[in-house]
Parts: sequence; C-alpha cells; structure tokens
Amino acid sequence: MENEKFDLDYEIEKAMKKAESIDEYKKIIRIALGKWLKNLQSGQIKLDKVSDLKILIEADLMLKDIDND
Repeated sequence: MENEKFDLDYEIEKAMKKAESIDEYKKIIRIALGKWLKNLQSGQIKLDKVSDLKILIEADLMLKDIDND
C-alpha cells in the first residue's frame, strides 16, 4: 500500500513538473511570437512563399496540440 502511495505521489509530481514546463514554453512562445509579429508588420520579415505560410500553420497546430495535452 505504501509503495502504491509513493508511486502515485511520484506520478503527480512528474505531471506537475511537465505542466509547469509546458506553461514556461508557452510564455516563451508568446513573447517570441509577439516580437515576430512586430517584425512582420514593420516589414523586417516577409512572407514570400506558400511554404512560409505552411510552416506557420504547422507551428500553430503543434502549439494547439500542446494546449490539448
């Protein structure tokens, strides 16, 4: 019984650390995205090809998958 409690405590701690890491990643991504959008609006970054848009869409979908975990 004690071993099961230890396993449960360990799994809870592991899940909490994973959630904290994901939250930190999201903060970093939000900051980077804000800077990227500012550069796009100022003309420093250009979307010239369909592949540029494809990469943005794939990144957005990947981030949504992280949100759903």
